Amino acid sequence: MHVKYFPDFYKKNMKRIYAFFYFRCSGKKEISEDLTSEVFIKALNAFESYDPAVSESAWIYMIAKNHFINYLEKKKYDVSLEDVAMILPDETHSAESIAQKFDSGRLMHAIQKLSVEDRELVKLKFLEGWAYDDIAILQNKTAGSLRVQAHRALKALKILLKQK
Repeated sequence: MHVKYFPDFYKKNMKRIYAFFYFRCSGKKEISEDLTSEVFIKALNAFESYDPAVSESAWIYMIAKNHFINYLEKKKYDVSLEDVAMILPDETHSAESIAQKFDSGRLMHAIQKLSVEDRELVKLKFLEGWAYDDIAILQNKTAGSLRVQAHRALKALKILLKQK
C-alpha cells in the first residue's frame, strides 16, 4: 500500500494500539506512548509491503504483539522509585482519583483471575475496543463464538468483582 495512506491508517489504529500497551504495562503512560510510537515507525517502514487484503487491524496488532514480546524479553525486572511514587497517594491526589485507581486495580486484579483466553478477549474487546471480526481473525475463531465466550467471561468477571 502506498505511504500516502499511512496518516489515515495511523489515525484509525493509534488509540487501540496505545490501549493495547497501556493495559499490558499496568497503566504506565510513558512506556505505552513509547511502545506505540515504535510500533507505528515499524508499520511505516513496512507499509509499502502491507497487503490490503489482510485486515489492517490484525496486521498492526501482530506488529504490536511481537514488539511487546521483544520489549518484555529485553526488560529488566526491577522497580524504580518513580514507579513506586506513581502508586503511592500524596496530598495532590483527590479521594476520587484514589478511589478510581482502587476500582481500576480491582478490575485488573479480577481480570487476571480469568483464564488466559478469557483475559485476552476481555482486554481486546472491552478495554481496547477491537471488533469481534478483527479478534476472530487474530484468534482463528468465529465472531459468534467470541461473543458467546465474551458473555461467559463477563459473567465470571462480575462474580469475581462481587467477591471481597
